[in-house]
Amino acid sequence: MTILNKTLVTAGFAALLALGSGCKKYLDVNTDQDRPVDAPPAAILTGAEVMAAYTLGGADVALTASLLTNQVDGTSQQFKNYQLYQIVADNLTNCWSNLYQGTFNNLVELRKMSEPKKWYFYSGASKILTAYVLGSSTDLWGDIPYSDAFQGLDFKFKPKYDKQEDIYKTIDGLLTAGIADMKQPQLGPVPGGNDVLYGGDPALWIKFANSYRMRMLIHLTKKDPAGYAQKVIDAANAAGGIIAAGEEAAVAFLNDPTRANPVQQFNSQRPGYITYDQSFMINQMKAIGDNRVGPYLGGAYDSKTSPVFLLTAYELDFILAEAHARLGHDADAQSHYEAAVLGSFLSVKADPTGYLAKPEVKYDPAASAADKLKLIMTQKYYAMYLQAENFTDWRRTGFPLLTSKNAGKEIPRRYPYPQSELSYNGGNVPSGISLTTKMWWDQ
Repeated sequence: MTILNKTLVTAGFAALLALGSGCKKYLDVNTDQDRPVDAPPAAILTGAEVMAAYTLGGADVALTASLLTNQVDGTSQQFKNYQLYQIVADNLTNCWSNLYQGTFNNLVELRKMSEPKKWYFYSGASKILTAYVLGSSTDLWGDIPYSDAFQGLDFKFKPKYDKQEDIYKTIDGLLTAGIADMKQPQLGPVPGGNDVLYGGDPALWIKFANSYRMRMLIHLTKKDPAGYAQKVIDAANAAGGIIAAGEEAAVAFLNDPTRANPVQQFNSQRPGYITYDQSFMINQMKAIGDNRVGPYLGGAYDSKTSPVFLLTAYELDFILAEAHARLGHDADAQSHYEAAVLGSFLSVKADPTGYLAKPEVKYDPAASAADKLKLIMTQKYYAMYLQAENFTDWRRTGFPLLTSKNAGKEIPRRYPYPQSELSYNGGNVPSGISLTTKMWWDQ
């Protein structure tokens, strides 16, 4: 994570207010009322970055996904219903709107503004961040609008949905194009501090793109376990490198009630909706004496100034540990696994002394392939607290071993399409989909 000061993040929230982030109910993804045609590119980028982090790191994504993977429990109001796996179309309309109006529309406009002027930094950043938000969205809903979307000025308000397989191909293309832009010798204007992810550093954006490609590739191991494991390893060696400790993609928040971390705001405004201290995951960690429990429950990820992490170096080590383990590379798998666990401890300033030697934690090269995968994914689950990637990991690997919170009900495997889409674009919304319908990459 780059060092961000108060002015930087304040600019992000000011940009959100200036651009109109689109936190409205029942808006079609193509309504273009908030098109930032006159906004400077730096403000558009800042607004998109902050809105993406606020939405993906908040109640509708981070907390709901964490509830479904038994990291937290819902105890009141709509989260009590979520605990019962009663998640309906109207629950997530705001989330969809924030992503499409608040993030995608701004990024599409930024790209349209930048490409004719050869402002390569802005066009590259817009492509890479679009890829990230597109991946986060498709992993929640499956098929989603993209190639036919964002045409409100042409009065096209009912976009067709792209298949998830095609969305994944689009993401790969956006990452490739974004990296190419960032490598241009003349980048044009650069946002500097208005880029709250990486301070206008193209080298770090390239690392972010390379790193995110690793995450997307590891998602596909059900399709070809060995093939995609090798592709992950190859991606880790891409030109420009991958993010290391201190280079995490993260957005910081402020010690201010209206500009604080989104989970902190949720807990403050809706006390008692979620409980944290007796969840399945926390009890599992307590049982093995895991020192991260204290920081987790003490505000490491949900204090006012806690950052929202989009991608961390220790996640990449877990990804590489999994890839190497799938290919039988035990020395590399163990090295990355141990680095990942230690990186997680260091990120919350917890003492890791003796942890890797515990029988429940120690990597055993003689263990079965299934047990190695279980170990890696369980520790990744512990490490990535309040991060929605756990929901994807559980669906694609079956680990950690989770028990339904409701006897006789399956744990949901996706989000329902929002009511706004059912009402205004119902002819294009995929039919025959339930909460337990598997994603394309989950089959």
